[in-house]
Amino acid sequence: MNPGIVICDLDGTLISVSSELEFVLGLFRRKVLSRAVVIRFLYHYLRHPIRTMREGRGWNRGYFSGLPVDVLHEEVKECTPLLLKKVRPGVLKILNRHKEEGAEIFILSASLSPLVQAIAEGLGFKSFRGSIPVVKNGKCTGHLIGQRPYGKAKIAPAMAIMDQLGIEPSQALALGDSWGDRYILDLCGSAIAVHPVRKLRKLAIQNDWLILEGHQ
Repeated sequence: MNPGIVICDLDGTLISVSSELEFVLGLFRRKVLSRAVVIRFLYHYLRHPIRTMREGRGWNRGYFSGLPVDVLHEEVKECTPLLLKKVRPGVLKILNRHKEEGAEIFILSASLSPLVQAIAEGLGFKSFRGSIPVVKNGKCTGHLIGQRPYGKAKIAPAMAIMDQLGIEPSQALALGDSWGDRYILDLCGSAIAVHPVRKLRKLAIQNDWLILEGHQ
């Protein structure tokens, strides 16, 4: 049975790198971020190791505090062509095949929403969800609107779009690479583990999920 929707993670799954890390490094190289901002940003991780273990590294968005939103979007445009070169061809082939067969392609990621949108639209996919930055007086605050879609928090936006389309989870295909993706992979009727970390690989074998690896 062909899926009615394909829910695909971004970092490590659709692309081989962390989109937001590449974005931050680009900001630093182009001197949009000062060394002091980067050091302060990294220091927050050192101060809160338990939170990082519980919520993943992306909980800390302090690097864009005070960044004008127009600069954010300009820098996203600068970074997007580089990220599109990191797309995994095997994964893109799967997405395009299902799109041609009528499935909705939904890119679901904890990365910043402007980045997720730019990559999704650059590949011809209209449905996406990322972490939405709070903007006040034209500047980013370093905080997010609501919960970022990471781990279990991916289930709510996935269910929302499935409800909107009238699709049951059993009719969905999910792709992910990290241990945090196990929740969305388990939710859907079929799943593909893409270059999975060790724990996810073991779970994929137990659940008879397809494993995509090599240079795909």
